[in-house]
Amino acid sequence: MTPAGGLVVAGAGQFLNGLGLGLSSPVELSYRQAVTPDRLQARMNATIRSLNRAAVVIGAPVGGLVADAIGFRFALSVAAAGLTAAALVLAASPFRHA
Repeated sequence: MTPAGGLVVAGAGQFLNGLGLGLSSPVELSYRQAVTPDRLQARMNATIRSLNRAAVVIGAPVGGLVADAIGFRFALSVAAAGLTAAALVLAASPFRHA
């Protein structure tokens, strides 16, 4: 793949990622607000934000180290498998019918 082609693929990936986040964030927030008692709303929001940011702070360097040590294809395969497993767990859980 040429450098320009790689840039186009990376840009398309970032666009789709941003689109997915924009579509899922309101749904996720609405669900959390619906199932959380009013008195715990602020704590729940702060906890979720902290966990999300901690996952990025820890996951990005670990992913980079795995990609550097074993190869980027393996690292991306592990990430895809993890996302697939999470989707299957959510699909089989009562979360879909909340």
